Amino acid sequence: MLSSLFASMFCRLIVIPGVAESSIHISPLPTGTCGFCCSVDLNRDIQYHLYTRKNPTRPQLLTFEKSSLEKSYFEPLNPTVFYIHGYAEQATGDSARAILNAYLKRGKYNVILVEWGRLSAMPWYVTAVKNTRRVGSHVAEMAKWLELNNAIKLPKLHVIGFSLGAEVAGFMGKALGPRKVGRITGLDAAYPLYMDKGAEGHLAPSDATFVDVIHTDGGIFGFPSPIGHADFYPNDGRPLQPGCTAANFIAMGMYRIFRHYIVCSHNRAWRYYVESINNPWGFPATRCLRWRPNLRSCTWKKDAVMGFATDPRTRGIFYLRTNSRTPFARNFTDYPPKHFLVSVRLKD
Repeated sequence: MLSSLFASMFCRLIVIPGVAESSIHISPLPTGTCGFCCSVDLNRDIQYHLYTRKNPTRPQLLTFEKSSLEKSYFEPLNPTVFYIHGYAEQATGDSARAILNAYLKRGKYNVILVEWGRLSAMPWYVTAVKNTRRVGSHVAEMAKWLELNNAIKLPKLHVIGFSLGAEVAGFMGKALGPRKVGRITGLDAAYPLYMDKGAEGHLAPSDATFVDVIHTDGGIFGFPSPIGHADFYPNDGRPLQPGCTAANFIAMGMYRIFRHYIVCSHNRAWRYYVESINNPWGFPATRCLRWRPNLRSCTWKKDAVMGFATDPRTRGIFYLRTNSRTPFARNFTDYPPKHFLVSVRLKD
């Protein structure tokens, strides 16, 4: 057990402001169950920040006390979205803020940002991975509590997770079994230390009634293989995503290299999804059924749309192309270009 003085010095989050991407959140010591870890207090280390159009910038903290719900702006008649941030992030980070702002711009939503930054701080990735299951269980308890208090209905709940947050969403779904939330959207679900776990050890189709996944950094930080009902592979789902080039990176400092170059493709998953919220038909995708082994392109046939407007009946693997900078979407209507070509990279 760490002394209170020692804990106050080393069991804290330090925020390093971002340059091209999100800020990094680090901690001198990990928070978890290891011998030198800072102790875990789930009520302190996991928080639920509620935002609505009535409080778009100042969160209201939801706890397991009914008064926190009654005094909040939570509107049971409005759709509810949970967003779970990734590794080395917080609920005040760029991905969370972007998701929040896009939903509140679109309509009247209850947006709950799940804060678990203490349990996912850098550089303690192994500990963060171990924490994802218990965080998922805690989020499941909050969802059940909200339903018990007539705030939500699980079949209508949409849970979105980025990177490690997608794995947390999966464990949330497992903890709710045999009941299921309506939809889980995995934004480049974390791959390191999850690749050999099987369906019970990472996000899987059985975790929700509908699971859709956007792959952008497959084989590096994100899962390369399909793990949902519908799996989307923009730009083949691999690094480097368009715009994430290494040009002039030698002239950058190491910090800028990490934020802009190394994790750029990984972060594209949430950036694409954010854009889709207010441009729902911007990312049409194809199954590309008619490819031949000696040809790496096929004639466009719209089979699905990636992101916010994905039909929950969608099943399969889909491919699409994006622009290298915002707007990333190549389509601004519900009708795809006639001569849109999609490249498909075949496995060796």
